[in-house]
Amino acid sequence: MKKHLLTLSLTLLLSLSYWACNEHDVIYFDELPPAAQAFLQRYFPDNLVATAERHSEEPFFKVTLDNGFEIDFYSDGRWQEIDSRHAILPAELVQGILPEKILNYLEQEFPLAGVSSVERSSIGYIIELDTSPSTELFFDPEGNVAIHWDD
Repeated sequence: MKKHLLTLSLTLLLSLSYWACNEHDVIYFDELPPAAQAFLQRYFPDNLVATAERHSEEPFFKVTLDNGFEIDFYSDGRWQEIDSRHAILPAELVQGILPEKILNYLEQEFPLAGVSSVERSSIGYIIELDTSPSTELFFDPEGNVAIHWDD
């Protein structure tokens, strides 16, 4: 019996230690930065936030919507990555967040393809299209097609 209680106590202690060291916290919508809240209200007014997390490093915030879309935000609330989980992102969203140069390129080169994910950073944009097989495109911050990334 003592051995059983010792094992149970040790398991509970290890579980609590793991949760205490976890690198993210579940938060409420109103704890997101105002820019992230405004972004979600503008582009996803009919979707509910299923989960929102604050991380200890970039991306600082990760939001999952009730439609399965995952959106990462920088600490100031600017979007970093939007992943539709193999669906197509709404056209209004794509047109609202991407530079015109990228939109023109997509319209000319991939007129029938939808955007399924987009990521931005200081070195540019990575866009995944819903082609078969899927196509990843790389652009510099100004929207020029990038052949390769210079480190």
